[in-house]
Amino acid sequence: MNAGRWTAYGAAIGGGLFFALSMYRSIASGGPSMSHLNPIAVMTVIGGTVGALVGPLIGAVIDRRKALRDDGRHGPT
Repeated sequence: MNAGRWTAYGAAIGGGLFFALSMYRSIASGGPSMSHLNPIAVMTVIGGTVGALVGPLIGAVIDRRKALRDDGRHGPT
């Protein structure tokens, strides 16, 4: 898989995770979610950015482990 795809996956997962956590916190506070729209948006952008930066690193580790497993040099046979 290429780095662009891992970047997109990381941004989607990170942004989605931060969005879900922000929405949960907003609902748990008891107030309407629309009054917390700005903090939710900021946290979603932060999560997407962090995910886009970390996604290719995680992808490289996964690809490397997959390549070692496919070579047959990893683990008993």
